[in-house]
Amino acid sequence: MGKKFDEYNKGTVTFFGFKFESKSFWISMGCAVFVLLLLAALTAFGVNISWYGVCFGLGFLVALVLSGQLCNERDINPDFPYTLIWWVFPSAIIGARLYFLIFDGSFDSIWDIFKIWEGGLAVYGGIIGGFVGLAVCCLIHKVHIAKMTDVVAPLLVLGQSFGRIGCIFGHCCYGVEVTNKALQWFPIALNINDTYYYATNFYESIFDLIIFFVLTIVLRKNKITGVPTFGYMFCYGLVRFILEAYREKGQTLFIGNYPVSQLLSIALVLVGAIGISVLLLVNNRKKDTVTE
Repeated sequence: MGKKFDEYNKGTVTFFGFKFESKSFWISMGCAVFVLLLLAALTAFGVNISWYGVCFGLGFLVALVLSGQLCNERDINPDFPYTLIWWVFPSAIIGARLYFLIFDGSFDSIWDIFKIWEGGLAVYGGIIGGFVGLAVCCLIHKVHIAKMTDVVAPLLVLGQSFGRIGCIFGHCCYGVEVTNKALQWFPIALNINDTYYYATNFYESIFDLIIFFVLTIVLRKNKITGVPTFGYMFCYGLVRFILEAYREKGQTLFIGNYPVSQLLSIALVLVGAIGISVLLLVNNRKKDTVTE
């Protein structure tokens, strides 16, 4: 109680280890709630609001706000994310669009990549494209790539959690049809055009949020570079592999008879598990050498 009182007197608010200036925090929260209520009211009055875009943008802003504090965990300039975003954001959009077009079989010309208003953005493509942008930016500004990916990993999965909430409003990325009437209610199922489907987008949003908290703890407690990055690969890959099995086929991209995302998820789980094992093994050997 005394610690919280001291923080209040110092004008700070702490949440899960993140510290914010009290006045700015509450003003920002108030503005966010006001905007969300306004958008909800406009939707109620029949105005077409892209809630997927709202959720995506909100997740992006929250991740950017938190990024500076996480940079301190890997000795990176807290202002660097504001430079990095100019590289990551466009490359992630291009990657997400290109990935979708290739595996959807609808890539007719180079101009199709820029028609993002038509939809068709794949998460895995965005991750791949975003990493390319991150790597280039880090090389130019001489920032350690692996340390930066450690910072980005928990923020990325947090953004994905917001994005999947947007999928609920956008009626995409849902599961197979629910025929059992006892299960036809949210959050188990979504009602889309009078048909109920498993709410796999909501399930992933919750799991992504849990992964965010886990990776944030790992980033703070474990100073071995690369562990949070490989941890993201393992955890997200595992969640996505399981949920993809329940995904409605019309919401999935395929290579032959196999879902592309499920195949890539298997690869992520394997790379993540091997990466963490190797890093821990090397670190333990270094400790044994120093002890000797």
